Amino acid sequence: MANPPTATAEPGLLDLTNTPTLPWWKDQGLRKLIFWQTCILAAQITVGYDEVIVGSFQALQPWQDAMGNPSAEILGLITCMVFIGGFFGALLAAAPADRYGRRFAIQIGSFLGVVGSIMQAASPNRSVFIGGRAVLGVGLSFTTTAGPNLLTELAHPRLRGKMASMFNVLWYLGSIIASWLTFGTGHLSSEWSWRIPSIVQSTFPFLLMIATIFIPESPRWLCSRGRQNEAKEFLIKYHANGNESDPVIELEMHEIATALNLEEQSKMYTWSNLLKSKANRRRLGICLSVSVLTLWNGQGVISYYFSPILDSVGITNTTQQTGINGGMAIWNLICSVTGALLADKIGRRRLWLISFVGMIFANVPLTITSAMYANHGYQAAAYGTVVFLFLYNAAFNIACNPLLYCYTPEILPYSIRSKGLALQVLSSQVMLTVNQYVNPIALERIGYYYFIFYLGMLFLGLALIYFTFPETKGYSLEELGMLFDDGFDVRPSILHGKDVENTIHVAQDDARKDNVKIIES
Repeated sequence: MANPPTATAEPGLLDLTNTPTLPWWKDQGLRKLIFWQTCILAAQITVGYDEVIVGSFQALQPWQDAMGNPSAEILGLITCMVFIGGFFGALLAAAPADRYGRRFAIQIGSFLGVVGSIMQAASPNRSVFIGGRAVLGVGLSFTTTAGPNLLTELAHPRLRGKMASMFNVLWYLGSIIASWLTFGTGHLSSEWSWRIPSIVQSTFPFLLMIATIFIPESPRWLCSRGRQNEAKEFLIKYHANGNESDPVIELEMHEIATALNLEEQSKMYTWSNLLKSKANRRRLGICLSVSVLTLWNGQGVISYYFSPILDSVGITNTTQQTGINGGMAIWNLICSVTGALLADKIGRRRLWLISFVGMIFANVPLTITSAMYANHGYQAAAYGTVVFLFLYNAAFNIACNPLLYCYTPEILPYSIRSKGLALQVLSSQVMLTVNQYVNPIALERIGYYYFIFYLGMLFLGLALIYFTFPETKGYSLEELGMLFDDGFDVRPSILHGKDVENTIHVAQDDARKDNVKIIES
């Protein structure tokens, strides 16, 4: 049975004795760095918040009146408009992130997020509300493209997995805030019942926009613009706690500089290079696979399916249903945080496999209990369905949530990192739009049989992960850049400060021999 690319155990950057042995809270440099990285997480809080409030608004009569009592088709358009805006935002986001810096792209996205939220809050009619959602969608794509990249590129090598995997976890924090806020304002009989949550939505991108003025720029971007001194100052301050003689600084600078030189010589900075080499085609394939596998695995229908199931077991009171849904959101957050903390302990690949095996084991009894209730009306089967819905979410959130924007930035070299992530975001917007229309129709027409379709998708995902997803735990970003390069060990000597010049010459010779076979970092 074929095995995916893996790494040898030769000591490298992460094995240096000087890399932090103290807990991060005792290292002043790391404390400051983690604070700035935490600010970046506000980007995904906005996404989680937005995906809840519009659904909540539909239960508010003042919002229905303000929107002209929209039909089901118009409601679908209002919901999907943020994804449509996000589609176009993903097409535009990579260029400013590469040319002007990750922070600049986040600032653009944050500004658009503020504008879109204010348009929603102040909208006098449906058209302005829809326009605000489109602007918001563009902004969210900018922050979702640049945010994970900056988070990953700022991180100390030993803490990269934990910090990067926390990005999407905060989606649930946003959803929890939105759920309980709209629950509270829902008791108001005026338009403030939906305008207040829209105003609050603008606070997250506003705070992020202010924070990015002070957040450090990516050292890799600084080096790519010829600002090596600033990059080194960053590494000394945040990765070495001010210790200029720490060998990790020189090694990181060596890795970054050499990787960028090879990419520059190979002319890897254009969109076409995503498809030119076999290595990049494999990377792009994994990026798109991550989008498909995390959005088409059955978990997305649970939010639609949950309320009817609660109705079926006699839990019809709005307050009770809101409480249980709020409990589900907290459960999802706990499971996602657990997965993020496990990313560096057991590895990304193993976490992916555990997640999909878990969803398969939850899908089968979920389908059976759903069929038993639908065909025979067994109340015990309905209660069992609720239990398996919780287990399904647990399996999903252990990997699909934290690794969504953590895994792909790791396997992409710097030169195409923004472009690859932008394409992942773009494909996600397309699939989210499809889900918005297809899931309710499929559940209405074929009911529990729809879970059988997703069972097939889960087995397909499990096979793709097993045969194509490499492990990224324990390696620097520059080391991971060589995972898919034919004829190269993933831990070549250049990555350990040994025989540097010789390795550079070998890479340059290979690049000249075969223009298609590009040595990437």
